[in-house]
Amino acid sequence: MIINNAAPPVANGIASACPPRPAVSSHIYSSTYPSPLPSETEVQQTLCGFEGPEKVLEIWFRPVNGKESPIHNQRSNIARDIESLSGSDVSVDDIDEIVDCARPEHDYPVDVFQDEEGQWQYRRSGLRLVSRAVWEDMLAIVKCQVLNVIQNECEDAYLLSESSMFVYPHRLILKTCGTTTLLHAVPRILEIARDYCGLNDVNSMFYSRKAFLFPEKQAWPHGRWGDEVAYLDKILPDDEFETAGYVIGKINGDHWCLYMATPLRLSLDLDGVELSESSSRDSDAGSSIVEEEDDEDDVTLEILMTNLDPAAMKAFWRNAEELRAAKDGSANVAREGGQRVYHAAGISEIYPTAVIDDYLFDPCGYSLNGLVGPYYFTIHVTPEDICSYASFETTVPVKRFYSHVRQGSSSEYESFEDVIQRVVEIFRPGTFSTTLFSRKTVGNKHGKTDGLLEGNVLGFKRRDRIVHCLGKWDLVFCHYDKGLVPARKKGSGVVR
Repeated sequence: MIINNAAPPVANGIASACPPRPAVSSHIYSSTYPSPLPSETEVQQTLCGFEGPEKVLEIWFRPVNGKESPIHNQRSNIARDIESLSGSDVSVDDIDEIVDCARPEHDYPVDVFQDEEGQWQYRRSGLRLVSRAVWEDMLAIVKCQVLNVIQNECEDAYLLSESSMFVYPHRLILKTCGTTTLLHAVPRILEIARDYCGLNDVNSMFYSRKAFLFPEKQAWPHGRWGDEVAYLDKILPDDEFETAGYVIGKINGDHWCLYMATPLRLSLDLDGVELSESSSRDSDAGSSIVEEEDDEDDVTLEILMTNLDPAAMKAFWRNAEELRAAKDGSANVAREGGQRVYHAAGISEIYPTAVIDDYLFDPCGYSLNGLVGPYYFTIHVTPEDICSYASFETTVPVKRFYSHVRQGSSSEYESFEDVIQRVVEIFRPGTFSTTLFSRKTVGNKHGKTDGLLEGNVLGFKRRDRIVHCLGKWDLVFCHYDKGLVPARKKGSGVVR
């Protein structure tokens, strides 16, 4: 395959890269690249490098205390059967939408209840009431599209043409790779939260990314960290927010960039009671983030892998049968191929009880969203040798990080090193970085950086372990590689 090395061509409004992503609106999967730009020559055409490392945006909103979402008044049928629910099950004033669901498989604290007839139900509220069409309009700004959506009683998971989006009532996580323009959509996201959900106040905002492989291909302000920080600072004025941009790791090597913003105001809990100052200056004040999830479980692990073993990457290409089916116009190749990869690569063993949504791109590349109760995990793989990259992100906690063990949580791991070991055995990277981001709570159950990511990962050397205390959040960044191969002597000389 060949493609323009200077700029990815565009097909149906989606920025194509290496591999090209199919036009989601069509069931025809092309195995050829679009025609080159007129200015190109055959000499200039070569295998491009797809920008696998994702840009990650996470926004937490303060719930509307004692107020219904404006969208509630526009829907007369969403609160059906409310009268049949007992007062002990749910407050009628808090209901935005009641949805039927299966009995939860895990013993996690979620807003699930039974009506008088024993039917399991849960409540949708806040950002989860925003329609798919509205989110798709926002994602058009980012230059990506929705492939599919799955949900459970806690969250909605959007599988995108470039990575993923997760939507909670008061929290949104958006990951996009390639040359997507994620930051351009920040003002629109804030508008949607305000106009559709009455969520006027941001409790915290995070933007992060690994060092780009091909920064010159990014659209402004992406590509230069200083430009990205300045862009976000203009959206979040300094008289309302305290902001900070960090570069963690080696400037002349693998590093990770983080931007965070916290409002300079008093935050309220769900009952409207004032909490401590939410500024990050109050490093020991306890959390002022108000969310529907149990605050004991706010931890995110990222594993960002490069130089992947080509033998391990073979599973992430469409096989001959799948290529023939795509050529014949089959609409199920991406889904069926995704399931093949899910089992063949061993991904199914990471969290065996998760609800999965995955996709195998044409001719290669793989994305997955998985839901485990109120937690998610997501995987994105770019398998080409020239730009091999895989990311794994999870919010599923491990037993050693908490003092309790839940029922129905047999897939949980003892430590984060156990999770990392399982993941790197699948993708076999030459080098990888990890970020472990956790929030201190009022009960001080978080912020336990001692001992975190200090254990060994078999087959790798830890080159860096950097700890940052960022107000109410703690970050542990580590970098691993396989180490240098010792020089071999041959006669009196040295072969390197």
